[in-house]
Amino acid sequence: MEKIEGELVRIPNGELAIVARYIDQKLPEYNANPLVQSLPPILSSEDFIDKVTRTPDFDEQEREIEAHYRFHCIERLSRYFDPQDKTVELQKVICNLIMKGYLARNILKPEYATRSRQIYNAIKDGGGKSLENYVNLPTSASGLTLIGPSGMGKSTNFQNILNLYPQVILHPEYTVYQIVWLKVDCPHAGSLKGLCIDIFLGVDRLLGTNYFKKFGSSRNSEDYMLAQVAQISHTHHLGVLVIDEMQNLVTARRSSSDMLNFLVKMDNTVGVPVIRVGTNEAFPILQGNFRNARRGTGEGSVIWDRMVNDDKWYFFMEGMWEYQWTKTFVPFSDEINEVFYDESQGIIDIAIKLYKMVQWRAVSIGGKEIITVELIRQAAKDGLYLVKPMLDAIRSGDKEWMIKYKDIAPLDTTEYQNKSLSELDSKDLQEIRRLARKQQTHQKVSPKLNYVILELLKLEVEPAKAKECAEQVIVSSDEDADITSLTKKAYTLALQGGQVNESLVKANTSKAKLKPKYQENDIRQIVENAKKEKKSAYDDLKLAGIIKNPVEDFINI
Repeated sequence: MEKIEGELVRIPNGELAIVARYIDQKLPEYNANPLVQSLPPILSSEDFIDKVTRTPDFDEQEREIEAHYRFHCIERLSRYFDPQDKTVELQKVICNLIMKGYLARNILKPEYATRSRQIYNAIKDGGGKSLENYVNLPTSASGLTLIGPSGMGKSTNFQNILNLYPQVILHPEYTVYQIVWLKVDCPHAGSLKGLCIDIFLGVDRLLGTNYFKKFGSSRNSEDYMLAQVAQISHTHHLGVLVIDEMQNLVTARRSSSDMLNFLVKMDNTVGVPVIRVGTNEAFPILQGNFRNARRGTGEGSVIWDRMVNDDKWYFFMEGMWEYQWTKTFVPFSDEINEVFYDESQGIIDIAIKLYKMVQWRAVSIGGKEIITVELIRQAAKDGLYLVKPMLDAIRSGDKEWMIKYKDIAPLDTTEYQNKSLSELDSKDLQEIRRLARKQQTHQKVSPKLNYVILELLKLEVEPAKAKECAEQVIVSSDEDADITSLTKKAYTLALQGGQVNESLVKANTSKAKLKPKYQENDIRQIVENAKKEKKSAYDDLKLAGIIKNPVEDFINI
């Protein structure tokens, strides 16, 4: 998120506020209004794109780190934001809405105090009823309605645009707080009281006020609460009110017209621009409220549809494709582009989440981790099953079929990520279990290890070399190998400087035979005597005729 520059102050019991800095907005009507002068400058398209583009942290060397770390790296794609042409246009519209909306609410002009008094009288005399009959001053506000399928980034685009503005500005010179924007969701029941309560709570959170406690009681009438919302919006210089999830009105227990009429009053009476955001499901309800389009300002209604498979889609996918954490980087291609569009049907949210799933799948399979068309298809089949009916309807082009699915359900990739992690963990656990078994075997043969080392020491192998050779032989041998064969192999290894020559060991083992006239106790006695005299047992053994060849006969011993 773009950092907003300026001095920060903490509002008692509320959030942070930016201390107003009045800048030259280049236009005379804006420079005569402190509420507009305190806003960030109007951005060019280039500056806007530079400020809101968000790419995940990425280092090519991360492709070499362990798989379970790369699962977390892949999740960074959730923060990927590549502004489209329509994002740039939306930013211009919102900037115009906010700045123009303040023109008729200039705190330096007497009309501001007059409107405040008129709203107060409406509350005092009629409990907030017929607010429009009390407030008769012209406004400069316009509204906006944005409709489009879920997953097209409406809410994300709005949030990234709004984040360019400080939410609260303190004007010490005028002793006022300016709330530049406030975003709330439309209540599921379509309740006007629910909307008012959300606005009270939102302002309380920002400013540390207690409007919910004062005005949020269920005993208060809708008219009274709505009038208080109007007064609060006016008092705290609300720049724009964004109402998201307007499709919730479809299932409202009461007529949706009451809420829509109030939102229009906010535009026309109070002078606060209202932006209504909803999915295609809200279109029948909101299409009758596109009346603001008649204002001729370019605002009014905007319909966002899914992307088409053209150069813009290719550019979007190609940019995202660079962030690939699989061991083998697979370049973007026309074939990959086609399959991704077919599986996502141009819905940005689904395309991003599918790309995450594809990488998780490749990593969980292991090996070279190569992304293929078949892998993309399989990830889509396994991970997009909840939205498959909707995507099939869109893919078919059958309007009657598409009507059944007015919205694309939100897609949660957690289940698929956990499934891929489970497959990866299963392989890792197998390896851990394999190592554990080896360790258990090693622990079981430790008595053998000690015995073999002892025998090697008797044969005057240096202690460190004896331990090293004994360990290597025991780990590489069968669990049921006998002590004699292990000792032979370990001694051969010691004579060869630590490198096992299996053919030599086998040859020596097959050739070497104990001379029957000598018993093991005889040999041990000779070796013990030599140790006591601190000399090599080799000469005594040779003198006794027990050994002739140091390799063959010592192995035998």
